[in-house]
This record gives sequence, C-alpha cells and structure tokens, in this order.
Amino acid sequence: MSDLHNCPTCNARARQVRDADSGEFRLKAIQDDEAAAKITQLKQLLEKEKSRNQQLKAKLALLSSTD
Repeated sequence: MSDLHNCPTCNARARQVRDADSGEFRLKAIQDDEAAAKITQLKQLLEKEKSRNQQLKAKLALLSSTD
C-alpha cells in the first residue's frame, strides 16, 4: 500500500506526491472514494489468498496422507 501520512494542518490521512512543476513532495488528501476503492481491492486480494491457502492446505493434506 502507498505511504500514508497525517497532514500537519488538518490531521487528515494523506499520501505523499511529487509536484510535476517543481519536483517537490507535497501531501494530497485521500478522498473517500479512493479509500473505498483501495479497501475493495484489498478485500478481493484477501479472498483470493484465502482461497489459495485452502487449496494449498488440501494439497498438503493429500500429499501427507499418501506417505
């Protein structure tokens, strides 16, 4: 996940971005839709990994039972 910071002015969650003109770093507030999209993405990844974990456990059990 991206590097998150707290804004010193408003204490909001923000990410560090580089200004295209000056090349300096600045903080950009995270919008609710950005956070919701990231949460959805992480939930999907978690479900995918849970499924993969179950498949690997089943395979391991199968390999263990054949010995």
